[in-house]
Amino acid sequence: MRTAVAAVGGLILLALAWVTATANREHATEQLSFTKDAYVDHGTYFRLKVDFDYKGEQQHYDIVVGCNVLNIHYKDSSSTYEAGLIPTVWGQRMGDGKAVVIRAPDACRGDTTENGGVPADFLPVMVVYENADTMAFGTGYMTDDAYRSPKSVLRFDKATVERATRAEFDAFRANGPQNIITRSQYHSAQNDYQLALLGLPRSYLAFGRSCSAFSRWRLSGPEREIVRKYRPSTAARYWTISQTLLDTTTQASLTSEIREARKKAKKQTRDDGLALGVNGGFWQPDFGALRRDGTQLVGLKASSKGSSTTKAAAFYPADTSMRQDKWPVERTARIAAYETLQSVNTTNIDVDDGRNRGFAYCYLGDRPPTKELGDKVWALPATTTIDGKDVVAGAPEHWGYGFYRAELVFDGDEYVLERVLFNLESTRGDV
Repeated sequence: MRTAVAAVGGLILLALAWVTATANREHATEQLSFTKDAYVDHGTYFRLKVDFDYKGEQQHYDIVVGCNVLNIHYKDSSSTYEAGLIPTVWGQRMGDGKAVVIRAPDACRGDTTENGGVPADFLPVMVVYENADTMAFGTGYMTDDAYRSPKSVLRFDKATVERATRAEFDAFRANGPQNIITRSQYHSAQNDYQLALLGLPRSYLAFGRSCSAFSRWRLSGPEREIVRKYRPSTAARYWTISQTLLDTTTQASLTSEIREARKKAKKQTRDDGLALGVNGGFWQPDFGALRRDGTQLVGLKASSKGSSTTKAAAFYPADTSMRQDKWPVERTARIAAYETLQSVNTTNIDVDDGRNRGFAYCYLGDRPPTKELGDKVWALPATTTIDGKDVVAGAPEHWGYGFYRAELVFDGDEYVLERVLFNLESTRGDV
């Protein structure tokens, strides 16, 4: 009997405990549902300061960047959002209607100028956009070679990275200067589904966030011998070998042989004679812009065994007649322009006797507004050019939706130009 009473009493206590726990849970949920911002902040923050001169006018950018910034909104806002690097890109309008944009480095592991994670000579990637209203086309300063060019409109002075707090980040977002790049412009390179998830309208024109260039290398003696084997006897000064349906192996064989010759020599040489290590000279803007004579990458401190510096390749800007800003914004006018199109310039590389060294062109490629026009443009004759006039022999003869293009362009048997792409966007980035 006592055992039965004890058992019943135990059940009653368990029931009371369950009721109490449920009530507490409901009370906690009720409190939480009226919380506007409830989150555990695992983000890191840094302040980026950049001093530079634009066409004789001194400029100072002072922005606060967040990494893995998390906000959770409940009933009143009903949304969750996390940004990996924000703002990834940030800029201001200049007095002449153009805009200067800076790409923030990935200093998300506590790297600062003071602790050596960011080098003292840190040079961020900067881009001058032609139209501050559209932000569709810009000239990127990808290495310090660009600042030495007679075409440069920037003079770089100094950039530093300091630790910051969430409070400083929030204050900058609320009260700091407005970013020239809108969220819609930044994300409009994405598909309709992704834009819908973000609740953003599509901007046409979209932010020019892909920076196209070619690195130019002087061919060594062994490399020249390889190139001469493949060069057509009737080739002009500029030539290439394209992969086609009838020939899917020659281009790959040429590329492989050049790569093996460089590995054997343990170096490759810029067009101005500076030697670099094999596969060296190119990094994405996450690590900052490279310098001709070498610099430490952001986040990669010099080791105890010696300096971990990286030298820059010699880059030259490239674009296409299919870039977005070359087409009318209004759809009817755009369709009419495509209907009268007679040919496509798939790629143009601006070398200009070395004066364009260090630059890249930043833009997004356009696509015809209808499938029928896409089929028409695909079949149109296409060219690849140097400096807008010298035609590259052997380049793809059709646009092919942008997939048919020269990856290597040879200047006789003396130099080779190799396609590269710098990405201004970042993983889960935003503005």
